[in-house]
Amino acid sequence: MMTHAQNLPDPLKRPGIPALISQTIARTPSLTDYLEPLIQLVYPHYLVGKIATKVVNLRNEDEHVYSIVLRPGRAFRSFVPGQYVELSVERNGRRFSRYFSISSGLPQWHHEGTLELSIRVQEGGQITSWLRQTLKAGAVVHISQAQGDFVLPNVQSPLLMLAGGSGITPFRSMLASLQHPEQAITLLYYAQNADAHLFREELLAHQAQYPQVKVVLIDSEHEGFFGSAHLQQHCPDFAARDIYICGPAPMILHSRKLLQELNVPDAQIHFEFFGPTPTQLDSPSQTGITEFRRSVKQIVNPEAPQSLLVLAEDAGLKPASGCRMGVCYQCICKKQSGVVFNTKTGQYSDTGAQDIQLCISVPVGNVVLDI
Repeated sequence: MMTHAQNLPDPLKRPGIPALISQTIARTPSLTDYLEPLIQLVYPHYLVGKIATKVVNLRNEDEHVYSIVLRPGRAFRSFVPGQYVELSVERNGRRFSRYFSISSGLPQWHHEGTLELSIRVQEGGQITSWLRQTLKAGAVVHISQAQGDFVLPNVQSPLLMLAGGSGITPFRSMLASLQHPEQAITLLYYAQNADAHLFREELLAHQAQYPQVKVVLIDSEHEGFFGSAHLQQHCPDFAARDIYICGPAPMILHSRKLLQELNVPDAQIHFEFFGPTPTQLDSPSQTGITEFRRSVKQIVNPEAPQSLLVLAEDAGLKPASGCRMGVCYQCICKKQSGVVFNTKTGQYSDTGAQDIQLCISVPVGNVVLDI
């Protein structure tokens, strides 16, 4: 993979340090960013705040999902099963960042120093299919430290795990890292059909190894989607368990609503969306206009709520963005006035000026942005 240092001309023709300083300081927002190209003269794989990581292998799981086996540099501290990392790559001189759950367990990390990211190819995506076609053993990418709070409590309370499709990845990591063999765990894993369950043999091996682990592979095509009948059949004591949900947004919204109707306390329901958090306003979105003041553009807010990032792109603008799910903070901008709804926190802003994240902010009425 091409790095900034490899893009430089012949060493004898490189600009001097003063010239390089003046060039970079004008286009970078912070001291660490400004120093990055200087450090890369000595350490070509250096990236501010990221860990150079070697690709060990790339393995296809099925037609749509593949796993990348990575060996991070010594700066990587470890992870808690259920967490994710930011993966950064360069494509045609442009840096892209995406966030993926760690799908491998702690034993693999402790014994081999490797971890795995299991990735579904996104139709129309710029990166997921390109990674599958491009990454080879020996390539260098960059990852962040592990982050996220979709992790199990350090207690042996009984658990119910609800997974849909690629949402199995954090649960794969959790089951591969079990510290309490006697802990009662039931996994209900929904897939489109009987052939679409990822890591099938591995999951069933955990069930065989741990008597208190129950793995139920559900073929939604023939058995339907998550419902109270499945709960009563496979986990009748669900109301006494902590419940963890990961999968497509519609599945999570449906599961949460059903569990709440069955009087499961919100404190027992934990979830992680596999993608952007869906927009749910407490009341219908007020009609209004979003104004992009510096660009001298306006757009009418649609009836179906959309993020300000989508609205900006619909208006022909190209604001900086990365993860599109409120994690990387690349799309922060100044709201000059108006109210926005934060889909990640579920909170409404006040009407004054403040910094917001475009990808998780939905306009409520008239909003003015400094873009």
